[in-house]
Amino acid sequence: MTLYDYKCDGCGVRFEQDHPMSAPPVRVCPECGAEKVRKILSTGGVQIAGSRPSPSAAPPPCASGGCAGGMCGLG
Repeated sequence: MTLYDYKCDGCGVRFEQDHPMSAPPVRVCPECGAEKVRKILSTGGVQIAGSRPSPSAAPPPCASGGCAGGMCGLG
């Protein structure tokens, strides 16, 4: 499944929806019901079942010590 970010131009709510790449995009806002939803640019990617971290989960510490220069990909 792929995780997509959407925004409703009717009420301004932003939300995520995961669905197959072959599925049509979301058209109806889950908050207000308006058909003013559009996909927005995201940094997301593919979600593997059961791999989504909890919102309170902290990122793992950098083991290589290269974060300050952006070498490890976490910074």
